[in-house]
Amino acid sequence: MKTEVFHLSKMTKRQLTLLKTALLSGAPCILPSDTVYGLMALATANKARENLNKIKNNPQNKPTQILCTLKQAEILADNKDQLEQAQKYWPGALTAILTASKEGKKYSGIDTIGLRVPNDTFLLDLMENLISPLLATSANLHGQEPCKNTYELLNIFDGIVPCIVLDENSSKNTPSKIIDYTKNPPQIIR
Repeated sequence: MKTEVFHLSKMTKRQLTLLKTALLSGAPCILPSDTVYGLMALATANKARENLNKIKNNPQNKPTQILCTLKQAEILADNKDQLEQAQKYWPGALTAILTASKEGKKYSGIDTIGLRVPNDTFLLDLMENLISPLLATSANLHGQEPCKNTYELLNIFDGIVPCIVLDENSSKNTPSKIIDYTKNPPQIIR
């Protein structure tokens, strides 16, 4: 497979169409975010989680963070009190573990769901346009540190993912904070 590399600030309509087509097919792509580069797949795509975990060498049953819009979060979370606590920090670098709604369980596969509303216009617009949240994990292989630059991303993922979107303005290299709001009091995981 040939990996297409796009620069966010210079992305053409054709490149955006290629990215959307890859995501709609269930293929994970590397995308920038407000935290770290992510290996992301369209949550509604067939076999998206399986494809993402296979590329990353994750166990197939490993829960995956889900990036979403505020409106999507209201559909995916079941407990309004938990959701209201998380919404105080969104959009932003907080992954909130919440009780999953019936719809949320479709994506998480379990009774809880790790949601994050990114502070990133590109990702929010992409999710609204594709009418789907994104399954997301840091861009690295299981057990390794997240990739921080173009060299590291290409060294691992060139020829493995169809698209890598680079953000030359990004200097973010800190993963999101994780808080489990299903615990009382909420528990900081990371």
